[in-house]
Amino acid sequence: MKLTFRSFLALVTASGALASGAAFSAEPAETTSHPPYFNFKARQFLIEGSHAIAPLAPIPVGRTRQLMLDRHVIDDAWGCERTVHPAEKHPRNPVLAGRPQFGAVHFGSSFLFDPDRGRYRLWACSWNTARPEHQLGLFHAYYESPDGLTWEAPKLGLVDYDGSRAHNVLQAAPGVEYHSASVQPVPPRLQTRGRYVMLYSFVHEPPPPGTTHGMEQRIAWSDDGLRWRDQPENPVFRGRSDTFNNILYNPDRDVFMLYRRPSVNANQIRRVAYSESRDLIQWTQPQTILFPDESDPATMFYSHVVVRYQGMYLGFLQNFYLYADDPNRGGLRDGPKSHQLDLELAWSRDGRRWERHPRHPVFLATGLPGSHDAGMVYLHQGLHEADGRVWLLYSGHEARHVTAHVKQGRGSSLCLASVRQDGFVSLDARRDGYVLTKPLRIAGRRLHLNAQTEPGGFIRVAVRRGDGVNDGDWIEGWNFDDGGRFTGDSLDAVLEWKGGDSLEALQDRAPRLHFWLHRARLYSFWFE
Repeated sequence: MKLTFRSFLALVTASGALASGAAFSAEPAETTSHPPYFNFKARQFLIEGSHAIAPLAPIPVGRTRQLMLDRHVIDDAWGCERTVHPAEKHPRNPVLAGRPQFGAVHFGSSFLFDPDRGRYRLWACSWNTARPEHQLGLFHAYYESPDGLTWEAPKLGLVDYDGSRAHNVLQAAPGVEYHSASVQPVPPRLQTRGRYVMLYSFVHEPPPPGTTHGMEQRIAWSDDGLRWRDQPENPVFRGRSDTFNNILYNPDRDVFMLYRRPSVNANQIRRVAYSESRDLIQWTQPQTILFPDESDPATMFYSHVVVRYQGMYLGFLQNFYLYADDPNRGGLRDGPKSHQLDLELAWSRDGRRWERHPRHPVFLATGLPGSHDAGMVYLHQGLHEADGRVWLLYSGHEARHVTAHVKQGRGSSLCLASVRQDGFVSLDARRDGYVLTKPLRIAGRRLHLNAQTEPGGFIRVAVRRGDGVNDGDWIEGWNFDDGGRFTGDSLDAVLEWKGGDSLEALQDRAPRLHFWLHRARLYSFWFE
């Protein structure tokens, strides 16, 4: 069963939320543009004729879409800047309204599309704000959706909650709190223990005798995603980490990566620490990987939710504005964003070393005062590509952090947001910009672009050699004037040159791509 978000698209397009993006500038389109300044014929920048040059190992890109987030495949650029595109909130939000009683979707939840069921599945930390948190106030619940817009709470019959089993509760018990639920499918080598694994937070209240606190992180297994059993080697961690502790499988190194709070810190625990495990039993000592530096606004890092996308790891870093008006962070002060939480985008190739845009733009912002997400936004782990969009789920909180535990109101509501396919970050040229890739090892025969141009704008592509003494050589028939030109707005445009669109003859030359952008925006490129 193929599910789409076409019902979203008609509505969102009509509302203008799927516009191709803001104009690059208010300046009129230029009528003339010029190729790079250097002389193609003089060739004085090339190293041909050198005695002996060892070639670089080309970067294998296969058929994976190459995103414009970092410099992994980019050797040089001029006249271009990266733009982080904020997520667009769905006009029907909230798709599941928060309620002060049983069933409000809180932070720390996971979702995925299950092709066997043909449905979207959501494992939620739910919050009954009418009860004390340790008296069935915080528990795990389950939701399903046929389309991402309409969410159902199936009657599972698994847990006795207030004398009934006709509800969607997965785990609940008096005297404990069930916090964040990070649910992931497991690789084949671990499937004898279950098809799904859940990392969740568990709090004894009051603490067990002889202990100073009751905070733990545990691992549970399930064959169907509904009936969960704790592994005997629990807790995998003890200690305070009251955030969305989330795990993600890294297929390149065959490990599970965990993002939590550090076990030790200089003065404040709201940072991001990393640990990993092959068997989900023994874990490495947590190491701090992200904390606010000199370039950050007055924030702390509340959580870091990680997903895999096109061979990269995307991190949604939650900013907690606690010192909003104090540039020296010398004490607590109130400010316009004090105690609000919003999201910033980060990215990584290995899940351990993270990069962010130097200007720290907000990726998912809180809403207008009085709205369902005016106080805080929490992204749920997972994403889904459909109909040229990448869809995300988040919880919006009416209250700010300081009042969230006492405000009855609407609690938290489930919401939907999206970006263009590959549209988290683009490389933009307001006038003329140039991008040169590193030597590439390609598997496909055709060059595809996800790109957009302003009126009068274009993208031209030359293919140059990248091997040894021939590095940078301009290949006859593959220059800027030989074709390779794009205009318009397309998620998948195939470029052609004078000789056609096949790159088969160039696959053994470790080619470099030389992009010439004029009033244009490049989201990604790939080979097929």
